Parts: sequence; C-alpha cells; structure tokens
Amino acid sequence: MNRIPSREYGLPPVIGNEPKVLILGSFPSKMSLAAQLYYANPRNHFWRIIQILFSLDDDRATRENQQALKECHVALWDMIASRSFQTGAMDRDIRDPVMNDIPAFLREHPTIRFIGLNGSKAAECFKKVIYEAPFHSSPIVIMRLPSTSPANATYPFWQKLEQWRVILDYLTP
Repeated sequence: MNRIPSREYGLPPVIGNEPKVLILGSFPSKMSLAAQLYYANPRNHFWRIIQILFSLDDDRATRENQQALKECHVALWDMIASRSFQTGAMDRDIRDPVMNDIPAFLREHPTIRFIGLNGSKAAECFKKVIYEAPFHSSPIVIMRLPSTSPANATYPFWQKLEQWRVILDYLTP
C-alpha cells in the first residue's frame, strides 16, 4: 500500500560567499520540489526577471542560473521549511508550517543588506518569525516585492520587473 507522506520539505538555501541580498519565498511549488530547483514553474516570472536584471542567457530554473545568482551575491531560500502534505499548490492551502530559522541565517551571513520577500505569504511568515525571534544585526532593508507567482495577476510583468530592480541597489559597493 502506497502511503502519502505526512509532510513536505522545502529546498536548502542557495547561498554563495558574502551574500548581500536574500530573496525569501514562501514554499517551493510541486514543480520546484520535483526539479530540486527554486522557481521551476515556467509560468513563474522569477527567472525571467532575474535574467533581465543580471543579463543571464536563460530565463528558466537551472543549476547554472542558481550558480550565477550566488556569484552575484544573491541568496535564495524560503520562509517555510516544511508543511503538512497538501494536494493544492496555492500559498493559501499551506497547513501546519514549520519555519526556517531566518534570524540564525542572518547572524551567520552578516553581509546581507537587503531582504526581498517574494509575495504576501513570505511577508506574513517573515513578520511572524521576526516577532518571535528578532535578530540583532547591522541594518537590513526589508521589502515585500510583488509575487512572481503565475497566480499573481495583480501586477503585469513590467511592473513586477520595475519593483524587483531595487535589489540591484544593494549589490553595488
């Protein structure tokens, strides 16, 4: 008898040397979990935005693009480490989340100057984590960015791109 797992677990952080920007999502999609790559849904705008901002050759989730972000001092992770297994793919369907230890991560990586929260669920989780375990570090700018999810039809692509450009301000010396 095949048993459905009771919990789903997210991906490890993508992090290089001396990250300056941390992008936090909520939890990986089923496609991302299957591919073991962040933002693997081809309809998600994340890699298209990153391709434009960093002049990458490809706008898909690839190990090479994740490596390019590390070299650009951008780290990727999610707020939620695990959740109860769910069949739905929407953030609103998330049940029993266990959060990643973001305060410890920030203490371990004191070079981070900007945190971009990819959408409202990531922002909601971040507020809860920081309230429960505040971090004491050098000043970090924290900004909720429009979700790159295909479910976010509130913003057209070009508006998302314009708001995401802010991360470049924190990568220059």
